[in-house]
Amino acid sequence: MGIKPQTSVDIMLGVTEEAGEVAKEVALFEKIGNKINWKRSPDKNLLAEEISQLLVNVISLASYYDINIDEAMRRLFEDKK
Repeated sequence: MGIKPQTSVDIMLGVTEEAGEVAKEVALFEKIGNKINWKRSPDKNLLAEEISQLLVNVISLASYYDINIDEAMRRLFEDKK
């Protein structure tokens, strides 16, 4: 059984979901938001995992639209000089 190709909408849903997970972890570190009384302590490894998953989704979206992310990042930082 092969992997079902993702649509751009599937990928964007992944980006949104993972961005929410990153936001939740940051809120736990900063003790802000409506879940301030969470039972667990902040976990830098979990935050790193969520950021990594977010990046995978963003890179997948760039790939879907045939965007060279290396070139795009280089242009972004060159424009800031």
